[in-house]
Amino acid sequence: MRGAGWGKMWHSFRPKNDIWYRWRLNGASAYLRKSRDSWQVAFKTIHFQDRDGEFGGPEAEDPPEGLSLIHAWGSGDSVFLHPFLSAMPYVLRMREKFRVAPGRHCRFTAKLPPLLKFELAPEKILAEEMPFGMSKTFFGENPMSGEICHSLVLAFDHDAPPPGPSAFIYCDVLITNSSKATLELERVIVHPEPLSVYVHQNRLVTDTLELDYTDADCKPRVEKCASSSYRLVSAGARYSAGESFARRGVDFIKDITTI
Repeated sequence: MRGAGWGKMWHSFRPKNDIWYRWRLNGASAYLRKSRDSWQVAFKTIHFQDRDGEFGGPEAEDPPEGLSLIHAWGSGDSVFLHPFLSAMPYVLRMREKFRVAPGRHCRFTAKLPPLLKFELAPEKILAEEMPFGMSKTFFGENPMSGEICHSLVLAFDHDAPPPGPSAFIYCDVLITNSSKATLELERVIVHPEPLSVYVHQNRLVTDTLELDYTDADCKPRVEKCASSSYRLVSAGARYSAGESFARRGVDFIKDITTI
């Protein structure tokens, strides 16, 4: 990895006029140039499987030829590159089916590719892009009643060292089996709406997604990050009484379990 550049990555940046800047995003790239109130943006996109360890910026560097340019206008001296979770759900496919015994739980961390937005202010978006292409899948009992989701393969490696700074958003998932039967998991779906994104210890992280399986239902809830060491980047939606979020738990358990 070249110079880390972490300190500037997700903070406000004051570009000089008529100079291209590049953000290195683990194989993908984002480029921006300011000419007073005129802005140009370009993204180099890759497939999520082709990611690498290059991360840092912004640094003065021209985009390669052939990238499509996005033109925008807006007054302001500072710009943010803000990471968000995609509006489309993420389905995590296990490399191997694993079991959760009655009364036990399992916990894992999912690496989620972000949607990136160049913003002058929260209400002024210059451009946005999902820089990491992912396969798509249907979630639901059948394609006619399901919804299209991002599809990611989840690998478990509990002995791996903590990941360093990257463009990806790390989401802790806690699954509890409160039923009397063994729970076998093949896929897990992450609905992004209620999850906030934070910067914590040089990483992008979300709130913890907790999924409690009972005999009749799967009860999802979100454990918010309350510590002041978590700097909020983007806020998740709040549901009254948890109705809209919890209702999806019924289909969740039909889709990912085999008892």
